[in-house]
Amino acid sequence: MQITKIEVQKKKQNRFNIYINNEFAFGVDEATLLKFALTKGTELTQDTIREIEQETQYQKAYQKALHFLNFKLRTAKEVYEKLEKLEVSDEVINQVLQQLMDHGFVNDQFYAETYVRENFVLQKKGPKAVAFELKKKGVNDSIIQKALAEFDEATQLDQAIEIAQKYVDRQGNAPVKTVKQKVYGFLMQRGYDLDIVQSVISALTFEKQEENEEELVMKQGERILKILLSKYEATDSQVWYQLKGKLYQKGFSSSAIDEAIEKLKWESEEWI
Repeated sequence: MQITKIEVQKKKQNRFNIYINNEFAFGVDEATLLKFALTKGTELTQDTIREIEQETQYQKAYQKALHFLNFKLRTAKEVYEKLEKLEVSDEVINQVLQQLMDHGFVNDQFYAETYVRENFVLQKKGPKAVAFELKKKGVNDSIIQKALAEFDEATQLDQAIEIAQKYVDRQGNAPVKTVKQKVYGFLMQRGYDLDIVQSVISALTFEKQEENEEELVMKQGERILKILLSKYEATDSQVWYQLKGKLYQKGFSSSAIDEAIEKLKWESEEWI
């Protein structure tokens, strides 16, 4: 079989149509054309044609991978899954990935280090959250741990205190106990370890909440007491027992509740 004509494709100037025995046989890109030294008059065997077809598939997949990588960094797994969706064979995908890694276009270690800096430093996420996201992207544990090692516990604690204090300041007049519970959930959700979370809560200040707790517990107590007195006599011990329980459920401290109940009893002599 002999190549009788080679022409440039009209829509893609870097691709060529190959004619064998005056009939169109297949298309190739410039890299494949040069690799196999395809010229008019070249004799081809079936084995060579199969090699050319495989090379063509590889070059197409490689260009698609480069286009995918053009927008942002990707892990090897992300590239693999992208090519898999494009119905590229496993053999070709592995060949493409090896080439990309050899040229430094895909590097899971560099990806992990960059991802950690962006999410830990800028997004203020904890190590568990960052590690979880990297594992989803196919990065292995040893690479993840190496990337996270840059940020020791002291650094994590400083960062967690910073974001937790801002969170506390946004909670307004909520009871201290309630705010602490919210902070706990907030930091755990962001991926910080339990030891860090406990240390953070101990280091936080709840000035706004503490200043307003006395007023808030009295308001809540008055409202709840009014409801209870519609069901019980003021002399019934259930009134004060249930009042204390309901205030505790709302997150007020025991000392604040006891003080509020004493005031409510004193201010409401007709109920006792």
